[in-house]
Amino acid sequence: MFIEQFFCSAFSYTNTDRAIGMNSTRTSTHAGFRRFIHAGDSGVIVSFADEPDMAVAMVRARRLATMVRSGDMDFANAVLDVIPGFNNIIIQYDPVYSSSSDIIKGVEPLLADIGADELVDSRHWIMPVLYGGEGGPDLEDVAEKTGFPPEEVISRHLSRQLTVAIMGFMPGLGYLKGIDPALTLPRRSSPRKRVPALTLGIAMDQSVIYPLTSPGGWNLIGKVPVRIFEPRRDDPILFRPGDRVSFRRVDDAEFTDLNQRAEAGETILHPASTMDKGEG
Repeated sequence: MFIEQFFCSAFSYTNTDRAIGMNSTRTSTHAGFRRFIHAGDSGVIVSFADEPDMAVAMVRARRLATMVRSGDMDFANAVLDVIPGFNNIIIQYDPVYSSSSDIIKGVEPLLADIGADELVDSRHWIMPVLYGGEGGPDLEDVAEKTGFPPEEVISRHLSRQLTVAIMGFMPGLGYLKGIDPALTLPRRSSPRKRVPALTLGIAMDQSVIYPLTSPGGWNLIGKVPVRIFEPRRDDPILFRPGDRVSFRRVDDAEFTDLNQRAEAGETILHPASTMDKGEG
């Protein structure tokens, strides 16, 4: 998880590689920009930080990650992992079977084929949310700070389809980018010592769902019944980078029903669908 956090910021790579002892390969006409950065003896960072539109850079990074994971490249057998950041990926490889120069030579021809269109293989989750109340204690505060009534805050949060930009510091925590700019707020000045699991928060241009009970400084506006980290599932982590997430408002009765079913181990949410209500 440390690596994901390390690459989550939109680095300006002009001096970063020198500061942490990385060698770089310059393959761009942008002054000081480096497409490839050697991360130790078993990693290569591929950066799209020259792209002024962060959303475009993020999509291009996701598409390259998908292509590398497909296993069609000559160096595929040496790839151990592909980890996305906001505007880059790191390819971790086995130095016994490959080298950074082999990875770079294999990736360079792929760059011309990477468009900025939406990811065709991303999944769409429609996440139920109970806004406000005990599960969303900061909703009124967010309303006051943004100048909107609480119902308008909810409406604006529901209006956007977000993208899982990167995975965060806890298992299953995805940083969901793309909330309404009018809801952009800093984190709380005084973080809480305890935020219950499955609480929905906003800060900056992002939302998060806390997968586990933990300290946290985000503005809490609701809660979800879906276990985004569930060790009992074959795939315990719900989100993947590049997934799309929309929100659907539920009332107390529906939340209670869904939460009880999820607590019993039932899968209540499927990709590219709304809720599974047990029909049929």
